[in-house]
Amino acid sequence: MADLLPGIVESGAEAQQLATGFGFTEGPLWHPDGYWLFVDIRASQVHRMTPEGTTEIFRDNSGGSNGLTFDTAGNLVLCEGDNRQISRRNADGSYTAIATHVDGKRINRPNDVVGRSDGSLYFTDPNGRLTQEERELDFSGVHRGLADRQPHHRHPRH
Repeated sequence: MADLLPGIVESGAEAQQLATGFGFTEGPLWHPDGYWLFVDIRASQVHRMTPEGTTEIFRDNSGGSNGLTFDTAGNLVLCEGDNRQISRRNADGSYTAIATHVDGKRINRPNDVVGRSDGSLYFTDPNGRLTQEERELDFSGVHRGLADRQPHHRHPRH
């Protein structure tokens, strides 16, 4: 994979610091309207970075959000680790839980998510951030579901 990097990043390119003052940033996502979304897990906030480089809170009390993606309808999808769910931002700005269980058991603490063109959402669900008593799924896994149904496939790590 490293040999593919020159085709993506110009030779000699240097990283730039764009913003500071956050606790633990994750989940960068480019919005087609020309801005970045990213999360500060410790503050439980989703931030928006404007084209001018200013940041603002996009969603406060985000349930410990981490991974972000879009579904095929263009709705924002979030991994809410603290709330143990995957949620979708609706057109009116409200949020709906779209995945809370796998095979009838509550998911652990979803971490990252990616959407596929067929409407599938794949998300990672590590179990290491819960006590044994809190876990209903006894494995860390990758799950697949559709944006309108609970996940129905699981791929545990052995």
